Amino acid sequence: MEIKKGIGVSPGVVIGTAVVLDAEDLVVPRRQVAPEQADAEVERLGKAITDSTAELTERRDEVAAKYGKEIGGILDFHLGLLKDKSLLKQILTEIQKKHSSAEYAVSTVTRKYAQQFLQMQDRYFSERVADVYDLERRILRHLIGAKREDLSHLTRDVVVIAHDMLPSQTAALDKLHVKGFATDVGGRTSHTAIVARAMGIPAVVGLGDLTAEVSGGDNVIIDGNRGVVIINPDDEQLAEHRELEKKQVKLEAELKTLAQLPARTTDGHEVSLWANIEGPSDIDTSVSRGAQGIGLYRTEFLYLAAEQQHEVTEEEHYAAYADALRRLAGKPLVIRTLDLGADKQTQAKAANPERNPFLGDRSIRICLHDIPMFKRLLRAILRASTLGDVLIMFPMISTLMELR
Repeated sequence: MEIKKGIGVSPGVVIGTAVVLDAEDLVVPRRQVAPEQADAEVERLGKAITDSTAELTERRDEVAAKYGKEIGGILDFHLGLLKDKSLLKQILTEIQKKHSSAEYAVSTVTRKYAQQFLQMQDRYFSERVADVYDLERRILRHLIGAKREDLSHLTRDVVVIAHDMLPSQTAALDKLHVKGFATDVGGRTSHTAIVARAMGIPAVVGLGDLTAEVSGGDNVIIDGNRGVVIINPDDEQLAEHRELEKKQVKLEAELKTLAQLPARTTDGHEVSLWANIEGPSDIDTSVSRGAQGIGLYRTEFLYLAAEQQHEVTEEEHYAAYADALRRLAGKPLVIRTLDLGADKQTQAKAANPERNPFLGDRSIRICLHDIPMFKRLLRAILRASTLGDVLIMFPMISTLMELR
């Protein structure tokens, strides 16, 4: 059992099976194979290492030819790890004696190896942790190939563990099966925190090296109330947090009985409660909890959907807003124009990040740099406005002159 302290950004308690995402969204679940399949897994591992070695050798020679042998020699460290008998023996033991899949054996052993490097006093070796993770991903790519776990269509309940949750990842999460998430980085106002609260699931961020400590399939407690994550909890911790889970469910049931009552202070002042959403599917939950309208529709999530690889068309914009208005059945909808940039980047934009993106080319500035895109968005909003009560919000406007 290990307890990690971070920042609780979305309340609630959940106990679940971990899915660990690396920087490339490779998911490595804990999976055992039948004893008679161990030899086949060893053969798969051998091929992956052979392919990785060939790939690295070719890449090293290319880099050396272009930038010199000293720079190309950086990849010799990766090649050395691939030939490390101790490392390979541990991976083989994981497969042959514990009957783990090749993917899980590579992931769990290399992560332990990375921790050993991290604890070394010699700075050169402690800084090689990134190289170990890089090698892990390379081998896993050859083992997994095109097979990636689809986080938008999960078949079981999970908690997601990641270094950081990109907007494109959060936009693709299966809200039915993702019961909580925790990240190495982030703060109370991070995009991750906003999405977790919108989804109504427990979340803890700023945990430092959580992804190095958790393996896919581990039992994990995420306590968003206290900002704590417990890895492979003991029976006492499980009992305590199951009781907290029950209390949370009871509290939510009690709050539901209040949802449709007037939002009125004890001295008679009426308060209008509106919700913030990422898409039409969020509306039903918001209204069921008493929202009298939508105060912020984040249009950028149309661009951030994982499968979205093209410019969003006017019809796609219109269909989303029309769906939202049908669900609202007369309640008002405030649509914010595109607010990309800062911590919300498209895939293309993220490949060339700005030094200070929060003060850079974002929001209304992006729209004014791409007038055809901006007009498609505005036309769709105007067309949808015939279906209900629609208002427009423009982000990052600080003066009346800017609006004009």
